[in-house]
Amino acid sequence: MQYEYTAKSNAGQTLHGVLIAASPEEASSQLHERELFPVSLKATDLDRAMFRRPHRRAWRTRVSRRDLVTLTSQLAIMTRSGVDLASALENVVGQCNHPTLKTVLEEVHQDVLSGKSVSSALRNHEHVFGQGYVAAMAAAEASGRLPEVLNRLASLLRSEMRMRSTLRTLLAYPILLASISMLVIMALMFFVLPQFAGVFEQLDLELPVITRFLIAISTEVRGRIWLWGPLVLGGVAGLAVFAFSASGHRLRDRCLLNAVLVRDVTRALLIGRAFRLLGTMLESGVPLLEGLRLTRASIRNSIVRELFDVLECEVLNGRGMSHTFLSSPHVPAAAAQMVATAEQTGTLSSVAQLMGEFFEEEGETRLRELATILEPIIIIVMGVIVAFVVMSVMLPVFDFATAGR
Repeated sequence: MQYEYTAKSNAGQTLHGVLIAASPEEASSQLHERELFPVSLKATDLDRAMFRRPHRRAWRTRVSRRDLVTLTSQLAIMTRSGVDLASALENVVGQCNHPTLKTVLEEVHQDVLSGKSVSSALRNHEHVFGQGYVAAMAAAEASGRLPEVLNRLASLLRSEMRMRSTLRTLLAYPILLASISMLVIMALMFFVLPQFAGVFEQLDLELPVITRFLIAISTEVRGRIWLWGPLVLGGVAGLAVFAFSASGHRLRDRCLLNAVLVRDVTRALLIGRAFRLLGTMLESGVPLLEGLRLTRASIRNSIVRELFDVLECEVLNGRGMSHTFLSSPHVPAAAAQMVATAEQTGTLSSVAQLMGEFFEEEGETRLRELATILEPIIIIVMGVIVAFVVMSVMLPVFDFATAGR
């Protein structure tokens, strides 16, 4: 269970934050281990918080990862330079150009000035910052390592932004190439070929099989567009509904992790992101159990989420994570072995972050290789289809020219 706490440090400073414990007594014990004296403990429902609906203003104007990176980097630099967080927030509010983020920061700044902790102020805007961000800030306040944690968060956000940019860049050309090729094929099938069909009919030519086949398809679709149009639109709508359903999500996630062509890429990217996020949480002072839950909440792939459900149960029962990783077909064996070593040596946080960086880089490299392979494959496949359509048009012309001689 998650507990929100208010505690006093040895220096008399009042701290607020969250922690995971099985009971209030265990929560108090954790605070004493940190040399903090609990003033109040309040149980909260973490699972409900993870899946609650976004703040009603979230849909109006989204805050991009780039804006969060800029904000976090500025706060990290200023706090590292000795500027207190309230003054740092006031400075970034004055420099912020994003209207939604500016409003959010003004509210956070006012909450901090009124005596609230930064994590409590940020928790009111989880739709902007994310639960992992808020939890890391809470841990940073408790440990007094705010500049270091802000720097880690900025690095994590930059890595996520760079990965998304890489994905868009590498996949844009194959998708564009396939789309243009399909448009060309449709134009040949439904506009060019029917014109030639009329000419062939006037010349009374005996058409090849492929020409008759394509003309029959074109004539059928053009003649009964009232039937085939709604059928195609209905099929697309049905696929879209299925894709957004729970079964569709699960099928897609399973295919991404197991399809021969893409599994090496998706496994490396997903496991790399999960490890890096978990390592950042642990190094920021977030407890292991809460770090696992926050990492699980940030992952969209349902198969990997189920893996983290099992990990949470293992940790709750006092067992390590290495056995679960070793038995999972989606986690590289080398990663599972490193987790086992890290658990034995007590270096899980640093090892998880290093593994995350390694697998993210490996996934990006494999993605580039896949994009390099996909481009000629798409060109060849679409070229063969276009050649097939063109041949269906040109073969009767050649036959007519030969017969004329």
